[in-house]
Order: sequence, then C-alpha cells, then structure tokens
Amino acid sequence: MSTTTVTKKGQITIPKPVREQLGLKEGDKVIVKFSGRKAFVRKIPSIFDLQSSVPVPEDVRKLSWKEMEKKTHDYMAKKVRP
Repeated sequence: MSTTTVTKKGQITIPKPVREQLGLKEGDKVIVKFSGRKAFVRKIPSIFDLQSSVPVPEDVRKLSWKEMEKKTHDYMAKKVRP
C-alpha cells in the first residue's frame, strides 16, 4: 500500500510503486471511477498499444490517429468498472 498527500490545488502524485504496477509513464491517460467513497484508477491504453492486436473496421481506418485515440479513450471510459 502506498500513501500520498493532496496539495492545496487538489493534486496528488501517484507513488512510483503504483505507477510501475499500472505501467504508467509520463503522458499516459488514466480513468478515475468511483464506487461509493472509493476511487479506482486505470490506465487507458494508447491506440498505438492496440494497433496490431485489433482488427480495424474500414470506416475507422479513414479517421486520423487523434480521432481514433479519442474514440478509444471514450470507449474505455465507458467500459471501466471498479
């Protein structure tokens, strides 16, 4: 278990052991979900992490990488459960 402190701006630093366990690095996006008074943090995979493991439908191939990444983030945000 790791602890951290909330700053006066409401920010926290994710402790290194937690970042390592989640595979987080600078620039990664995360989802924060709530269940009661508990918060759950999950890494959103980058579209680049998924590009070779997922078949891409024809209509999606026409999108820019930015548009695909946003669609992926939106989809993952809906799927994440604590």
